[in-house]
Amino acid sequence: MIWKLPTLILCGLAASCSSVQYREDVAKTANGASEEHLMEDMRMLTGFGPRRAGDAEVGRKTVEYLEQQLWGMGLQTEREVFSQTPTAKLVVFLKTEKEEKERWLVPGVYFGNNISQARVVRGLVEKAGLLDRFDGYGLEFGEAEPVDQINVVATIVGTLAPELVLEIAAHHDTVPGTVGADDNTSGVAVLLEVARLLQENPPACSVRLCFFAAEEIGLLGSQEHVRLLEEQGRMGEVFALINLDGVGHFTNEPDSQQSPVRIPFVVWPPKTGNFLGIIGANGSGWLGDLVEETGALYVQDLPLYSLARLGGFFPDARRSDHAHYWDLGIPAIFLTDTNDFRTDNYHRPADDLRSINQSALRNVAALVFALAISVAENASTP
Repeated sequence: MIWKLPTLILCGLAASCSSVQYREDVAKTANGASEEHLMEDMRMLTGFGPRRAGDAEVGRKTVEYLEQQLWGMGLQTEREVFSQTPTAKLVVFLKTEKEEKERWLVPGVYFGNNISQARVVRGLVEKAGLLDRFDGYGLEFGEAEPVDQINVVATIVGTLAPELVLEIAAHHDTVPGTVGADDNTSGVAVLLEVARLLQENPPACSVRLCFFAAEEIGLLGSQEHVRLLEEQGRMGEVFALINLDGVGHFTNEPDSQQSPVRIPFVVWPPKTGNFLGIIGANGSGWLGDLVEETGALYVQDLPLYSLARLGGFFPDARRSDHAHYWDLGIPAIFLTDTNDFRTDNYHRPADDLRSINQSALRNVAALVFALAISVAENASTP
């Protein structure tokens, strides 16, 4: 890819380019991030029930809700539509009193590469009260009509450099059997609140808000978005991505934070799950620096832990929509509470509103707004 932004390339090599200057107007707007707004969006979206990619009706309700909220802020939206066909029926094997297996067919037709996740299946079985009889599961061929997957995109035009685009993303689907309060209703609610705050205090460069579909069945929404931009010759306008996926579960319980790996002096996350993770790779270090500097200036109550340069070395760090941007060499940061290393609610029915830390979620929205302003200023300054 031929970059049109030599200043940003230099910023990747020089830490001095990643300075954030405190602005009173930004602090005031960030302080206006609203728990009430966030939780109202959370309640409405989780009220639709599980938002699995194979459910056309709930997908329509979700998209219409997102559009109505964005229109109410004065933003225009566009849809990116593509279809996927569910092809698998889920069969759960249960033990009888005689230790013989019987079959239990979960209603509906699913995407095999999603429903086959053991955690999802266990959550469905547990919700049905059959966990004590659970003896494995399998997939059989099933047929269903193609289901439209819909990305919702809106752009806030920059005041100084509108031709430069920072994308901020959150996926709006969930796995089957859960309303996904943390994964990823929390990210969607934060993105809606950031949109409102950016409308109050516009950024120097353009910010494209991307609500991606079908993340849980293979990062398909972001894949389609990137494909369309490349097809239209517009990929070069995107200089960075901030991806929000699971940003609402925080706890001060001791030893509540696990890690896929711990390497002294290299990868050693805190053992209390009250921080927001910053995961980056492939030239994203300067963007991670901006997250930390912005947080220190505007949201001191939100602990941060950064792997802004090392994320690409860990397979777990690629499990969300930013992975396509890394593959294209576009700086991208994954902001996450690392939910599956922090809670047993991940991809289970228990991922409901009770799992959300409302004050921490407000802090995340304040941080992402201030971060968007900081990134836009750095991109737009000669």
